[in-house]
Amino acid sequence: MSEKVNGLQDINTLWIIICACFVFFMQAGFICYEVGFVQSKNVISVAIENLLTFMITTIGFSLIGFPLMFGQTWKGVIGNSFWHFVGIQEASPLGYAFVFFELMFAATAVTIFAGSMSERTKLFPLQIAAVISAALIFPVYGHWVWGGLFLKQDTWLASLGFIDFAGATVVHTTAGFIALAGLMAVGKRNKPRNSRSNIPFAALGVFILWFAWFGFNGGSILAFNDKVGLILLNTNLAAASGMAGALIANLMLSRNGGYLISIFNGTLGGLVAITAASYYLEPMSALIIGLLSGMAVDLSSYLLDKAGIDDAVGAVPIHLFGGIAGTLLLPFFMKAEMLHTSDRLSQFLVQLLGLGVNFCWAFGMAYLMFRLIDKTMGLRVTVEEEEKGLNIVEFADIYSWEKYMEISGYEREINDKNELLRKQARLLAVTEEQEKTKLARDLHDGVGQSLAALKLILGMTKKQLESSAKDQERCGNTNDKQRRSVLQNTEKAVALTENSISEIRNVLNNLKPKPLAENGLAGGLTAMTEDINHTGTLSCSLTIAKPIPHFDETVTLNIYRVIQEALTNVVKHADAKQVEIIAGVVSGIQCAGSAGSEIYAFHILDDGIGFEVNRGECGVGIPSMEDRIKMLGGNFRIESTAGKGTRIIVEVPVTDE
Repeated sequence: MSEKVNGLQDINTLWIIICACFVFFMQAGFICYEVGFVQSKNVISVAIENLLTFMITTIGFSLIGFPLMFGQTWKGVIGNSFWHFVGIQEASPLGYAFVFFELMFAATAVTIFAGSMSERTKLFPLQIAAVISAALIFPVYGHWVWGGLFLKQDTWLASLGFIDFAGATVVHTTAGFIALAGLMAVGKRNKPRNSRSNIPFAALGVFILWFAWFGFNGGSILAFNDKVGLILLNTNLAAASGMAGALIANLMLSRNGGYLISIFNGTLGGLVAITAASYYLEPMSALIIGLLSGMAVDLSSYLLDKAGIDDAVGAVPIHLFGGIAGTLLLPFFMKAEMLHTSDRLSQFLVQLLGLGVNFCWAFGMAYLMFRLIDKTMGLRVTVEEEEKGLNIVEFADIYSWEKYMEISGYEREINDKNELLRKQARLLAVTEEQEKTKLARDLHDGVGQSLAALKLILGMTKKQLESSAKDQERCGNTNDKQRRSVLQNTEKAVALTENSISEIRNVLNNLKPKPLAENGLAGGLTAMTEDINHTGTLSCSLTIAKPIPHFDETVTLNIYRVIQEALTNVVKHADAKQVEIIAGVVSGIQCAGSAGSEIYAFHILDDGIGFEVNRGECGVGIPSMEDRIKMLGGNFRIESTAGKGTRIIVEVPVTDE
């Protein structure tokens, strides 16, 4: 009998060791996944960081974290035994195999948050964060939930009935909260790219993680028995349905073909969620939890993007929100007889409490940790180092240096060409205005004078005909139809001449606006708004928050033309009742090619019908306006929504030239 028991224990130990090796293989999956998401100039950095954090975690968790997490409890709050590995093998038949297995869980948690901060975080401070997380943050919370797994003892969250079978909260939500705190402390990347480095590598990483998760969940039962098959099946079902849920959410959110990332997020999110519950569920329940979790993960990814949280590998939506979803859904789908409380609602409230405690401890400690690191040694690389890439900055990779120098040379050449094009465009604009001025002068001196003379002659002819008609009437001749016909035609000719003169004046004003020439840009814009108000079609106002700088003639003319075109579009197409021009200085904005310059902005707002800017149905007017402003080194943007009006933003650098 004793031999049979020992044989079963040996099988259990072997199963745990095999599963621990599965979980170890997750590190390869994380490297592939993260390398697939970062820019090529940072792939070496990401790979080496993962190796270093695994080293740090192995030492830190083994020496400090494991005793705190699984040692003899002090009032259910913290462990305090097994220091220096003393007494481990005697305390439990699982012995060192259990230490090895739990070490892989700690390494997973640390790798998750380190990956999210990729491409802008210094190497050494990240390792400091890794050792604190592995030796303190992760094991203390782990003791509250799992402290009774190795020694038969009660710890405070477990005694309340909190359930986390394989680490949805202990591992993944903890790592997610640490990642969120780190991202808030380190900030966004300067130029985050939408394109990825190597998507096939990322897909390979997902498959490796999927495979390794069978050990993650399968080993957490700490025995090899008839429940293993159910656990593995539930794990696989949740991953597949998680992918489906994310795709459904992507379709509902209309994310414009961004389903690629949804596939990855949903699969991993489903795996994270089922980690809480794979032992407690029937297969159909696992499918539903995976589906709902996949949808939650994809939605959270969308919301985090909107909030400006720059997660390089999607760790927060996958691990934080996936873990939260699995933890909170568990009470409603697990078998009633397996509840750790009296009913489902009580179980849900306990699960909610466990997550709240996790937030306060993991996020609170991590945020304090990252802020202290940032204040003392600095958490983030410089802008120049980020631009070069961490392959060069942290590891002096020669190949990356060569690529960086090659790309830098291309960028300099492109910038030089752009500057030349900008100068040529500016010269073209000056030439265009000079030609318009010459044309205006020729029209004024030639056609304008001729029309004025014609009007004078026709006026004199009209008076002569009228005088002759009166003389004939005095003589009793009132039936001269020919004379009356000539008089009527003369009157029509006078009216047409006056209309032609008016049209010529309008053309002259468009070619060289008189108010602009006499009173500058402010005067020209004032006259423009008055002209629109005189039409009675809509109300137009001008607000000058700060005095308009003295721009040179080319800049002034182009700003005037752009605003003139914008107002023309409002009058013709917007169906607006009111339009407003707001002029004022904007701070904190950098224009292309004009770094460090003060920016002066013009906003043109209307309350018209608006339009969908992304549809590309803007005709030639808007691109022409944008080209004019870019020629000046400025920014041109349109913000519009159908039915809610339009805002056109013109930002121009103020130079000393």
